[in-house]
Amino acid sequence: MRQLLFALALLLLSGCAAPAAGTPEPPPEAPAEEELSVEEIPAETEIPVEEVLSEDHVLLTLDAPLADGRVLRLEAVGKPVDEFTVGVREVRVYDGDALLQTVSVFEAVEWEWGSAADDLAGEYTSCWTPEETMEVLDLNFDGNTDFGLFGWTANNTIPYYYWLWNAGTGRYEYAFLLQGAEAHPETKEVTSEYKSGSAGSQWITKFYRPDEEGGLFLHRLERITLEYQPASGSLDTDRGGAVEIWVPPEGDGPFRLGPGGGMEAVDSRANGMGNLEDSMNLVRREVPVCEVKEDGTVSRFTEIWEFWDGEGQLVERKEYAYENRP
Repeated sequence: MRQLLFALALLLLSGCAAPAAGTPEPPPEAPAEEELSVEEIPAETEIPVEEVLSEDHVLLTLDAPLADGRVLRLEAVGKPVDEFTVGVREVRVYDGDALLQTVSVFEAVEWEWGSAADDLAGEYTSCWTPEETMEVLDLNFDGNTDFGLFGWTANNTIPYYYWLWNAGTGRYEYAFLLQGAEAHPETKEVTSEYKSGSAGSQWITKFYRPDEEGGLFLHRLERITLEYQPASGSLDTDRGGAVEIWVPPEGDGPFRLGPGGGMEAVDSRANGMGNLEDSMNLVRREVPVCEVKEDGTVSRFTEIWEFWDGEGQLVERKEYAYENRP
């Protein structure tokens, strides 16, 4: 029996021996392919830029110097909102690498538009280019940089949502909505300009000054209007329209903007949109007049009117001649 088992073992061992001479060996197995790093992925497999930019990302970064010497970094974060425009959803405020605050656009939209905010797709602003989405300026001349976001595209001067820096809380606070705002440090005034009236027949410029609390109050308004017709002739539209100066009524003001949002005395969108007579007092009007006499000759004058207690008085009438005209 032992001899039989020994013979079987020899037979099995011979089956595992090297192949006979002349018999080809099977090819070795190919090694498993190594995974490619991101840098080694062929260009044709990269994610298209359009897909990457369809998600929220930093559209624009601006510096915001403060009166205490720090320089904050403002990052406008958003994405394309349609084929033609980009929108900002939030602004991240950094002091060095530390995130101080995240400002939501919907905060401003909800304040200005109330219950209509949800119908306005108010999560994002709407702007033509990333470079125009945000601006920085010192609106109340306290040495701290404030910022504004391009609100939406319009066939008028662009409306911006503005946040003012509150040095006490160390945060930005939503303040107001203004069109065509410019800061003038030499006069400590902020102007806001826009078209108004029928078919843009009026041009409104509001002048604001800062108060002790850091907000802005309206101290005068200038209106250029093509709708006024003088009694002594016709409006000389070649020289533009009648220029009027309006001021808030005493005791009812000041008409104030922020911080904390909105116009405290009157609605900023209503004031200056054709109903000045209901909310402000006219104090001066300068009128370019064209007068055609009976013999066909034309005289041109500039009339200066001043108003006291609502009554206008003609205080000056200057003859006008075009330069370089025969």
